[in-house]
Amino acid sequence: MNSLLERLSRKLSFSVPAPEPEYPGSDSHPSTIISFDRPDPAPRRLIELSIAATRVAMDEISLDDIATRPNIPDWFNIWPGEHYRLLGALVKVLQPKVVIEIGTDCGMSALVMKKYLPADGRLVTFDLRPWATVPEHDLVEEDFADGRLEQRIADLADPAVFEANRDLIQSADFFFIDGPKNIEFETRFMAQLATVDFATPPILLFDDTRLKSMLKFWRDLPYPKLDLTSFGHWSGTGLVEFTR
Repeated sequence: MNSLLERLSRKLSFSVPAPEPEYPGSDSHPSTIISFDRPDPAPRRLIELSIAATRVAMDEISLDDIATRPNIPDWFNIWPGEHYRLLGALVKVLQPKVVIEIGTDCGMSALVMKKYLPADGRLVTFDLRPWATVPEHDLVEEDFADGRLEQRIADLADPAVFEANRDLIQSADFFFIDGPKNIEFETRFMAQLATVDFATPPILLFDDTRLKSMLKFWRDLPYPKLDLTSFGHWSGTGLVEFTR
């Protein structure tokens, strides 16, 4: 069964029984509504970026060519609700020279970001297993032929691994973080990221920020941030400006 629930389950580092869906035929996960309890600085850059990216997602992004690949699910092109058109729009607006993705999985996000990279852009996607070993993967060898897309098998929460990739990380303009959602990885990775001196504060996009396993992590992030779930992924989309 090629469902979003199966793909999300593969990314979780612990086994969580799926709740019975409240509405037949839909995926569902428990979450919590939490009020703000401290004043945060207005993320003006994020608001302006979000407005621009939402307009581009609505008017200028087409994923129909990717959607014809054999294993692409029907829900891939839904927007809002799924984040793929927003992801392509963010890349198109930001025009990043280096994009880092954490969590390759089947490769749908990588295909979208690569499509809208600038001509001299580069996307490096990290995972713990090669893309070709993932059931129903969407990538093919030809996607890597021009050198603009690369997969590295590495755990960036490991300080030694992070250090080995520091030069690449320091050059990145945009991060798409779709890791295991176990908080340990995300917390350790962000602690490592805080040691990097970026010339320009990069933009980070976190997936699945409304999952219960991600609520505390997202809430506690001490950076300008914006919840974009209504224009992204139904399970949570969070935009961050990684600034000191």
